[in-house]
Amino acid sequence: MKKQTFLYEYVELLRGEGLLDAEPSKDLQFAPVQQLTFDSREAAPGTLFVCKGEAFKPEYLEKAFEAGAFCYVSEVRYAGDHPAILVSDIRRAMALMAELFYGTEDRSFPLIGLTGTKGKSTTLYFIKNVLDTWYEKDGKRVGFLSTIDSYDGVNEFESHLTTPEAFTLHEHFWHAEEAGLPAFVMEVSSQGLKYDRTYGVAFDAGAFLNYGIDHVGKGEHTDEEDYISSKLRFFGQCKNVFLNLDTDRLDRIYGAAKDAGCFIHTYSAKGNPDADFRAEDVRRENGYTLFTLKNREGETVYDFALSIPGSFNVENAMAAILLCRWLGVPHDAIAEGLKDARAKGRMEVFENKEREVVVISDYAHNILSFEKLYEAVKEDYPGWRIEGLFGCPGGKGLSRREELPRAVSKYADFVWVTEEDPGLDDVSAICRTLSENLAKHGCPCRIVEDRTEAIETAIRAAAPKTVIVMTGKGREEYMHRGNAYEPIASDSALAEKFLTE
Repeated sequence: MKKQTFLYEYVELLRGEGLLDAEPSKDLQFAPVQQLTFDSREAAPGTLFVCKGEAFKPEYLEKAFEAGAFCYVSEVRYAGDHPAILVSDIRRAMALMAELFYGTEDRSFPLIGLTGTKGKSTTLYFIKNVLDTWYEKDGKRVGFLSTIDSYDGVNEFESHLTTPEAFTLHEHFWHAEEAGLPAFVMEVSSQGLKYDRTYGVAFDAGAFLNYGIDHVGKGEHTDEEDYISSKLRFFGQCKNVFLNLDTDRLDRIYGAAKDAGCFIHTYSAKGNPDADFRAEDVRRENGYTLFTLKNREGETVYDFALSIPGSFNVENAMAAILLCRWLGVPHDAIAEGLKDARAKGRMEVFENKEREVVVISDYAHNILSFEKLYEAVKEDYPGWRIEGLFGCPGGKGLSRREELPRAVSKYADFVWVTEEDPGLDDVSAICRTLSENLAKHGCPCRIVEDRTEAIETAIRAAAPKTVIVMTGKGREEYMHRGNAYEPIASDSALAEKFLTE
């Protein structure tokens, strides 16, 4: 149960952190804080209301007070005589206030963080499957926050943000503590780090999976330096970090981890002899990817198998193995939990009854994940026709509209261009841009804006020995159109349906 907090506690906390610019009158400071929110629709009597974001409007503040808010927190003072706490950095203030409100400064469960340009969700699901298998003897499950879905001991739900806002994040931690979860693992995005959603959160252990340029453009990171420097903030919050030595920009990444004072553990899926642990004898047999984990001295630690295709997933598996090992899970239990672990919507393979048409559904959405995915498909299906099916989201990752066509054109014989979470952007305009960029690289394509129609058309038109690579949506059951998330059938569900009809 949360302890009761009072307004003076928030004032003193912000003062101690050097964030306080102004405070309300002393007679108000012993008022109890019953609710903490930045959404005026959630305001109720006893609410401490936060004004944040470029889209904030003063009328939201008035609505919050009409609903019962008694004080607001902001970087600026708004017209009127409402009591206010003024701060120099609203994002950091939110993170600290959330920790105080939910009492999450002390927790009993170990917290694991995962960051990297690709592979966060797959690695999280590898860890989740191992830990759920290990903890089921005690009747418990692990808590998790992923791009796909999440579970905090109280609620299980489909996700829309990789790393939620600080108020929501600490509510999840509170639920996990109240439910007595044995561990919690979460994806940590560059946006979450840049905007201080995880500010003040100490990860007992974390993994830096890899690095590649992404999320640079309008509404995201201003340039590559902004992106990588945001990513590297992760190390300042980790006690132990597992670092992939096969990543790009290794010197800078390793240096940042060292400067942050992390205890660094290293691994390599490419046999780097400098790694603390490395994968050797990677091979595909009987539907499984097999590999041997060896230590720095070359001694065999254990043999592992993965049912999920793609040799690049050995990197993700190694991070999961080492983190679970750090948590005290025995090697045989890790191997058992890892063997058939799959992330929903990641490298899901569907076939028609003749096994002549294959559809692969995956969440891949940036150039690094596209390169790895299509390389794996080319390797696993030699001589087959490869067709892509993808779009690009609205309002973010604008560079992908050039990068993804360039990457796909190296592998695909044909591409179906379609809708993918356009938000407020025009679907037709996005599709035209993708089509034009594919043409620049000599890759033929067809625009079918309706995604369900595109999937059905692609499958029904497929010749024998064709593999269709559908990316971006996986098992998501919503489409971001305008300001709403509208329900749809997932790519994976549609693949199963049209391959069997």
